[in-house]
Amino acid sequence: MKAVIIGAGLGGLLTGAFLAKNRYEVTILEKSPIIGGRFTNLPYKEFQLSTGALHMVPHGEDGPLAHLLKILGARVEIVNSNPKGKILWDGKIMHYSKAWKFLGFKEKAKALKLLAEIKANRLPKGEEALMPADEWIKERVGDNEFVLKFLESFTGWADSVSSAEIPAIELAKEIKATLMWGGPGLIRGGCKAVIDELARIITENNGRIITREKVVEVEEGKVISESGSEYQYDILISNIGVKETVELIGKGEFPHDFLKEVKRIKPSEGVKFNLAVPGEPRIGNTVVFTPQLSINGFNEPSSLDPSLAKEGYTLIMAHMALKESPKKAIKKGWNDLLEVFPDGEPLLAQVYRGDNPVNRTRAGMHVEWPLENIYVVGDGYRPIGGIEVDGIALGVMDVLERIGIGNFKSWKL
Repeated sequence: MKAVIIGAGLGGLLTGAFLAKNRYEVTILEKSPIIGGRFTNLPYKEFQLSTGALHMVPHGEDGPLAHLLKILGARVEIVNSNPKGKILWDGKIMHYSKAWKFLGFKEKAKALKLLAEIKANRLPKGEEALMPADEWIKERVGDNEFVLKFLESFTGWADSVSSAEIPAIELAKEIKATLMWGGPGLIRGGCKAVIDELARIITENNGRIITREKVVEVEEGKVISESGSEYQYDILISNIGVKETVELIGKGEFPHDFLKEVKRIKPSEGVKFNLAVPGEPRIGNTVVFTPQLSINGFNEPSSLDPSLAKEGYTLIMAHMALKESPKKAIKKGWNDLLEVFPDGEPLLAQVYRGDNPVNRTRAGMHVEWPLENIYVVGDGYRPIGGIEVDGIALGVMDVLERIGIGNFKSWKL
């Protein structure tokens, strides 16, 4: 059977690797000159920055992406963070477990009860599920300054949105995922290490990856590129987003109710900062959340892999949800980072908005794809609770099950 995949981002390559290993005739069409989309490396001034993600996987070597890579036999090393996270508060970086001291006795009891409920899969339902996440936490835990600021830092880091912009069910499932699969991990070699391995698996199983080939039209059983080339398919996979795929296929092929849901989709936007700091690693393999700063957190990928940084330096990467003009956000972000790392040297600020957002569909806005033999993967099609690239992996699992490759029911949140 022939499978055509539009877009060589992580979702497209991950799906393509599984199809190629299952004897599909795979052709991946990518409009850019490189593959990987927002999950590969960007060589810059002797550093290996990333095009999107922070060289980090939300649930490390125990999450959905790592699981799919293991099945494929991908030679990728993901190392779990230790500790899972830290918090910068009042100028001091502390272990995440120390955060309990900021909660009163009753607040702590309520928080522990809520965590126990989530772990037992007693998740919010009905109107409660649709409450803004910050209001839900106020109701369930209390109006605690530290808790609410940390929550804002977490959702800004994980989802590139304010905690008021995601529903309670999204936050509950993200917490459930963390309780099940643990915290983040760094990738040795950065994002490109994953992309290179997926490309190897595809090509070694007779798949094709064609760059500079933009798809402009989809007809029954074939796609047509800007160059006029035609590619026949039995199964079509799109990695370009839900809205973009609907436009490519034509709205007339979709139910009216589905199109109404699609109109509601909004992207998440953010800014990523890359800072060169002279000397040895400073924080190690972890994430530092920053509830009192405009940035939402930072990590240090070169603490695992020194080759990601220029000799004599370590690489600090920070992220913030974009809530104002990029110019103002960038100024605040650099001020924050240089306050924490006064000897740091700004490398590059990367803005993700418009046609190049953090995620094409923001967290908590999942829609069910209605067509057969045509599927959507990628950052535009992550199930509720799926964070960043682990969310992409969960979406790929869903598509693979629909096609009839594998059983991933134990991974559903």
